Amino acid sequence: MGKKLSVILPTYNEKENIEELIRQIYHYVAEDLYEVIVVDDNSPDGTWEIVKRLQKNFKTLNLIRRVGEKGLPSAIWAGIRKAKGDYVLWMDCDLSHPPKEIPKLLMYIPQYDVVCASRYVKNGKDNRNFKRVAASRAFSIISNILLGINVKDVTSGFYVVKRKVFDKIKLMTTGYAEYCIRFVCEAKRRGFKIKEVGYIFVDREKGVSKTDPSIITFINKGFLCMKEILKLSVGK
Repeated sequence: MGKKLSVILPTYNEKENIEELIRQIYHYVAEDLYEVIVVDDNSPDGTWEIVKRLQKNFKTLNLIRRVGEKGLPSAIWAGIRKAKGDYVLWMDCDLSHPPKEIPKLLMYIPQYDVVCASRYVKNGKDNRNFKRVAASRAFSIISNILLGINVKDVTSGFYVVKRKVFDKIKLMTTGYAEYCIRFVCEAKRRGFKIKEVGYIFVDREKGVSKTDPSIITFINKGFLCMKEILKLSVGK
């Protein structure tokens, strides 16, 4: 495939995982890699400082340190705007999205516009707690019923996308996981070809989850996802 891949890593307080993640990415996809872009929201735990140190060893490792701005979707979009590869990949930075799966995703990108690592298709598995699995599956089922998009894992967050897709689609830059729902829905509606590839999601072993730190946060994020599905269903 050649050096065509830009990998975007949105980080906030991932000092326990970021070095291992970066080393694994370079190990598994070095021959296809154009660059790795870490977009860090000025992590108080010093994640960005670890990345700066690693830049001495990885010459195509880039750091965007955002001060006064936070948020997962906006961090991903900032990375996409800087990316120079023909293909753009983004993933969670807690090692729940295994870098060893990336070569399998890249196998499909020449034939498809969006390749989604999926927990809910053949060879996929979701090893999180029951309430989080139930919520993700519910959002996917409701999205398919109301939006007709035929995507089994609408909140994956682990994608490889042809750069040209972003000539037509701009990621929403607010909220959290609901950006995934809007992205796959808009991609489908614009006629882009989507492929889901099964992988095994393993919940984080280190650090604190941004999705499930408390029941109130969990409910709020679920409400935002449901709200986004309803907006899309009426054409907004």
